[in-house]
Amino acid sequence: MHEHAELDLPELRRRIGDLSQLASTRAARLSDGSEDGVRVIDARVSGGLSAVILADRGLDLGTVWAAGQQVGWQSSTGAVHPAFFAERDWLRSFHGGLLTTCGLQNVGLPSEDEGVSHGLHGRISNIAARNVVHRVVEEDGRLVAEVSGELRETDVFGADLLLRRRIRLPAGETVVHVEDEVVNQGYAPTPLLILYHVNVGYPVVADDARLVGPAAEVVGRDEAAQALVGQHATFGPPQDGAREHVFEHRLRDPKASSASITVANPDHAATGGIAVTVSWDPRELPRLWQWRMLRSGMYVTGLEPANCGLAGRAAEREAGTLQLLEPGASHRSGVTIRVSLGDEVAALVASGA
Repeated sequence: MHEHAELDLPELRRRIGDLSQLASTRAARLSDGSEDGVRVIDARVSGGLSAVILADRGLDLGTVWAAGQQVGWQSSTGAVHPAFFAERDWLRSFHGGLLTTCGLQNVGLPSEDEGVSHGLHGRISNIAARNVVHRVVEEDGRLVAEVSGELRETDVFGADLLLRRRIRLPAGETVVHVEDEVVNQGYAPTPLLILYHVNVGYPVVADDARLVGPAAEVVGRDEAAQALVGQHATFGPPQDGAREHVFEHRLRDPKASSASITVANPDHAATGGIAVTVSWDPRELPRLWQWRMLRSGMYVTGLEPANCGLAGRAAEREAGTLQLLEPGASHRSGVTIRVSLGDEVAALVASGA
């Protein structure tokens, strides 16, 4: 009998000494190697997810666990302190984690636009958050671990963009909600590019895993990827020296209010199946990219809703697709990341058959 699930919050309070028995957020600092000094928030909820939120790395999601399994991918760099960040060497501090945010002044390839150089995937994931607040709140009769903060991407004579982020993990549900608002605090129209780089790793990505995507035309970013479009939804074992491939999923209904994409491994024995689903609003993020990297030691798939392409800011301007944020204006976007377990996973795979 699952007594916890059948008791409401007032009854649960009678059975515990403190709410932290069911949901908690704790601030800490990492203390070794290139991670030394990085502020993190450890958020945990009963019957839900456990997540390390990187306050000094864009308020992104580091390690995230469900049912004893880590679902994100961790790179070899670790969560490098932002003091070591060099814009030309973004990959040297790309820790992976379940979520790395890309932008806000560039996404994709390094780009020189109107005389200013912008590095690979921009700076936002290497900016430390301010005004960070972490707490447990009661919402609709259940507990929710909540972390919020602000990230200011600005430079003298340049942009002044403020990203307000709120992350919510409800108890009793294996899901995390990331809600963003970007405000142009400057006095001139400013480009805004944003991409949510959700990095799904083993055991979700596995030999017999499947990708279940929205209704879309799938095209390769280049000739090598185009040649493998027919394999974009399947995964094999890691291969030494394998190359990355990137696909765009061109949504058939970009004006829909919701879309989702899933990587599912129905054969994961420990949980009876495990899957990660990313959901978002295509009206805010009309483009979807998939990064497929099956190299030994880099076994990962990125699910990446965005408001832009991957060729860089100058290419967006040339194509007439560069989004501009007017002075004082704001842009809202976000993603919901859900982990499914057991019988739910087979149903997800069947829905995409």
